[in-house]
Amino acid sequence: MAKEKKEKSKEKKKKAKGGSSGAFRDEIDNNNDREARRERALKDENRRNRPALMPGMSKASIIKANNIAKSAGTTRLNRILDQPTEYRVSYVPNLHNEFDKQPEYNQNYKPKHKQPKEEVKDPNNEQEVATYVAKVVVPELKVDPRSIGGTIKQKKNMEQETLVCMKCKEFHLLNEKDAIQTTALEHPDQYAKHKRSLGFGGGSKSRNKIKYVVVVRTTNRPLIAKRILGKTEAKYAQPTIPEGDEEDDDDDEASYDRMFRHEQVGAEEQEETQKKETEEISTFPMLVCMTFNPDGTNPDVRKLISLDQLTTVQNMTAGNVVQLVFSDGDQIKLDFAAEEEENAPTANMKRERYIWSLLQIHAMLCTSVVERNSLGTRTNNNGNNTNGNNNNPKERILQPLNVRNLDRAELQYIATVNGFLRDSPALCALLDRQRNIGMDDQHHHPNDGKVDSEEKKEEMDELAYEMMMGNFNTRVAIYNSAEERADAEEVLNATHFNADGDGAAAASALKDRLQLKMRDLEAETCMKLIAWEDEKHKSITGQNDFVDHGDGMSLGNLFHTLDTLDRELEEMESWLFERAAVIKPLTDDCRDIEEENRQLEQQWKSYEMLTNELKRLLTGVGIPKESEKLLKSPASALTYDASGSIDVEASEPGVDHIHQAGKALREAMENAKRAGGVHLRAVNERVEDLTIMSNTFCTNLAQIIVTVMEQIKMEVMVASDNGKVSKSDTHSMIAKKVRDTQRKFQSSLLGYMKLIEVLSLLKPVLLQAIRDAYTEMVAEGILMKKRMKGYFQALPGKNTAYLNLASKDMKDYGAVFERGSEEHSTVNATDISAALSELLPVVAREAYFTAALFGLSNKQMDGREKKRNFESAKRSVDHSTQYFRYYIQRTCGVVTDAEDTTNQQLGARFKGDPMLALVASIHLNEAMEQYIDREKKGGDHSLSLAYVRATILGLRKKVDKQWVEWVEEQIDWIKTHPGVPLTGKRAGIFQSFSRFPVYLDHIVLCCREGKPNNYTPDFANIQVVSYYLQKLAGALLESLRICADRETTDQQYAANVMKMENTYFLSQQIKERGTEITALFQKQLTRANTVCKQSTDAYLGWMIKREFKALHALFSQISRIRRDVGDKDVPIHIPRATFVKTLQKESNREVMKDKIATIYSRMEKHLSEEGKLLPVAWKALVKVLYEWFGRWEKLSSQCYKHALEPSAVDVVRLAKQAGGGTTVAKQKLTSAVDAIKMAKLAGHGDVGNKGGGKTMGQAVILKAMMAAKGK
Repeated sequence: MAKEKKEKSKEKKKKAKGGSSGAFRDEIDNNNDREARRERALKDENRRNRPALMPGMSKASIIKANNIAKSAGTTRLNRILDQPTEYRVSYVPNLHNEFDKQPEYNQNYKPKHKQPKEEVKDPNNEQEVATYVAKVVVPELKVDPRSIGGTIKQKKNMEQETLVCMKCKEFHLLNEKDAIQTTALEHPDQYAKHKRSLGFGGGSKSRNKIKYVVVVRTTNRPLIAKRILGKTEAKYAQPTIPEGDEEDDDDDEASYDRMFRHEQVGAEEQEETQKKETEEISTFPMLVCMTFNPDGTNPDVRKLISLDQLTTVQNMTAGNVVQLVFSDGDQIKLDFAAEEEENAPTANMKRERYIWSLLQIHAMLCTSVVERNSLGTRTNNNGNNTNGNNNNPKERILQPLNVRNLDRAELQYIATVNGFLRDSPALCALLDRQRNIGMDDQHHHPNDGKVDSEEKKEEMDELAYEMMMGNFNTRVAIYNSAEERADAEEVLNATHFNADGDGAAAASALKDRLQLKMRDLEAETCMKLIAWEDEKHKSITGQNDFVDHGDGMSLGNLFHTLDTLDRELEEMESWLFERAAVIKPLTDDCRDIEEENRQLEQQWKSYEMLTNELKRLLTGVGIPKESEKLLKSPASALTYDASGSIDVEASEPGVDHIHQAGKALREAMENAKRAGGVHLRAVNERVEDLTIMSNTFCTNLAQIIVTVMEQIKMEVMVASDNGKVSKSDTHSMIAKKVRDTQRKFQSSLLGYMKLIEVLSLLKPVLLQAIRDAYTEMVAEGILMKKRMKGYFQALPGKNTAYLNLASKDMKDYGAVFERGSEEHSTVNATDISAALSELLPVVAREAYFTAALFGLSNKQMDGREKKRNFESAKRSVDHSTQYFRYYIQRTCGVVTDAEDTTNQQLGARFKGDPMLALVASIHLNEAMEQYIDREKKGGDHSLSLAYVRATILGLRKKVDKQWVEWVEEQIDWIKTHPGVPLTGKRAGIFQSFSRFPVYLDHIVLCCREGKPNNYTPDFANIQVVSYYLQKLAGALLESLRICADRETTDQQYAANVMKMENTYFLSQQIKERGTEITALFQKQLTRANTVCKQSTDAYLGWMIKREFKALHALFSQISRIRRDVGDKDVPIHIPRATFVKTLQKESNREVMKDKIATIYSRMEKHLSEEGKLLPVAWKALVKVLYEWFGRWEKLSSQCYKHALEPSAVDVVRLAKQAGGGTTVAKQKLTSAVDAIKMAKLAGHGDVGNKGGGKTMGQAVILKAMMAAKGK
């Protein structure tokens, strides 16, 4: 106090002397104090981060460990932590709030790194398959209470072992209920996860697969234990301890004796513990039917069922087939038939070996075990049973096994002759165990160790025969002691039985003998009581007054003694009543004292309970000293090299210690929350200490993790020459280097995933910063810019396609009939396919490892949390693969914003090359097929596939956007109807129609680059591409309709010619380009064909009406009159003379010839040569002429009985002559005429005939034409 007063007075004096400068000096002092406090805080922080002194750790090692705080990784982590949350790489809106909530993470979190795929090297080797099934395939089985050690609660060191494993040709599952008996599994809810984790295959197809039937069990004492003793092979495990004989009936006496033998208590308890540990626990054997692929992969469990449910084994008469029937109705047929005839005896022997092994296992591990346990439970502990399941022994004993079409004795003989037992070590061990169970320790086999191999072999064969025949030799303790056994032997020896062997008489004699024995025992007991009284009297008085009087005097003495005792009891009762009245006040006082003592005792118990509760709470939040040291300084557990860097491989044991310490801290904090005693001061203080320790530990742990990542990155990059790319490296070589570097980096980090697990449990908010640091290291190392640039420059196209930013419009293409002189350039599609096939797996692996490393795909999360985690993972991997995405966008022709600005300045109308964008979209669509999650298992693999699909879709959106903008521009150009005259006359093939097929050829050519010549993409299944190509073709047809319907277009014939010629041209050009293109434009083809047919009919009708105007008018009038009045009255309205005159004037041969020639010349003028429609149109015209003149000829013969000259056939011949006269044209016209005649005979096109049938004139015409053709 005096010192403080002096200091205050000095300060006052200084202020008084300072005057106006005192405030300035105070400010300086405050600043100095703040700096001093900051320095002290930094020193305290450094002191906390300093690793604790560990045994065997020198000061030099501690100095090296301090390098973590100054490492490049820690600097990177601090830089990321200093950034605002929204500016971080993997930031997702509202994600940091979820981290601050610190959700409850799974306690059993396990890093989900990719497990090695298990497979059988030789699937035809039964021994290898047996080992593989026990090690990998079969999960832990459930221990039934009736099985060996089923009542033991603690089950440790359980493992699966294979008893029998045999290959079969086929197995059939009949009346199947459940393929996997879930009640037989210890953890049935985890079986699906067990299958997925090891890549078990599914599917019901079993063709061309290898089938096995296996018998397995779960036990803590395998029958065959592997021991490495020089060159000694596997030995049999020690025989098991007999069930039911391990319990001691004299537990009370043993515990009583321990009270007087303190020095032996520890040894006995140790022996009992060792005995319990060695006690066997085993499940019932399970039958497993499974399949393998021929290469040993894809194991599939088709059936798993317990053998204790087996009720029938039937040997089928046809073939080597065995049928097994179970109590729940399941039936299994096993076919051991040989694939070749020469192996038939071997297959038969295999079937018999399997049946014999199955019966032996069922007898030793099912039936005998259940009977022994049930009978032993009934007799042990004087019949007292605490297990409710054992009350009814009949329910516990298995159903008798029924064996059909098989002789057990003969089967055992075959087994003995062929040495089945010799070839099965597991069954040998089982029989040895059964032999030890069935014999007594005192009497059987005293020289068991001296028995030679031959005698033991004979004994084992005899025991196998007993098992086969059902003689299980189940021994249950009938007598509790040797005396009871001797008494029973004495009774049996003293009983006289009749020689005839009558059972009833023997039972009656034994009953009488037992009653006599009981009376003798009662008399002997009375004599002993009297003798005891005499001895008592003699001991009191010193003499025996009744010794001379015999048994009668002893009895009188007994009565006298009893009367004396009665009198003494009455006197004692009266005395007690008197004393009770005297001591009543004392008893009341004692009662009050007892009540007070009871209350004190209750208070003491309450305090004791409170003490125990505090101990429990404080013990739950306690941490071992070694773990606490590691929590204070986790860096001390690592190993360092001479330069002070962490030795990554040598530090993995230290990582395990840190992991255990972190889990202990997490468990302590969880115990404090679960116990609910945080409101207590002692517990609250301890929890605050744990929280501070956790924060410091997590900070140090984050620094260690990032430092290790940085160090591994540097080592890996140095090993790969820091990502340098030489001129001689091809793109495949560079991609291989990238994959190798990535694999080394990620495999080195696997050993440190436990640290990230601890960090996710204690402080998950730091995971985001560590993930950002990891993504930066990947972007700077594995997928660095230098290496990505070198890879894309090493592609076949040298990554120069993006330089061609000038788009080519459809109008710049040549017409299809002018394309012989035009050569189309490709777009280096091989660069796209190579980059996608070689680097997309790297991206997928990076996404998978990021999700597995930071636990972003936990299946227990809800959908919203999974979505946020996916977005966070996507942002992280996007940053890791930023240079890959940059160069792949350039390769696909995606124009960035800067390039877009340059194009606008240069006046470019489109972004990039639309053809390159289209080809890139097609290749991206094909690449996406490889990353579809068809199995939908979830987890890290599904997340990585989803990320790759999202990356491809994002890139496709950009390229599709560029191409779609180009398509919309082309549609606008098509709507301008370039090159089409206003009247529509002689328009020919539109420019847009003539250039569209050339554009399709260019697309196919670019897509075929680097692929077979007959390759054509499946455009119809690519939604965006198919939609806009169809839209482009639809715009062509719509443009044609608009041109035909506008007012300036000639509607007499030009509109029809325009539609007919262009639709025919479009349909023919599309059909010529293969089935894929035809399927793509199926709707447009249907529409074009309809328009072409309608316009053709209208055009040809107009042509005929124009040239045969008088004939058309005449016969139209006749048809109308005929319809009103009939055939006979037609000459009344139109006289025959007028009809004949008109025909002679308009329908003679010369006139007809001139008119047909005129029609041909006019059609030749209307149709363009490029459309190639003239021959087809002329064929159609000839058909129409034949139909019209045939109809007119029919009207003439029916109404006027006048033959039309020239006839319809003559008109066709004239048209053929007018069609050019060439051989090819004549052949075409001849075939057309023949087709018309055949159609006419079939009844088609017969318009004028009311009945619609054939006419005699048509038949005559046909005969005439056939005769002319023959001439």
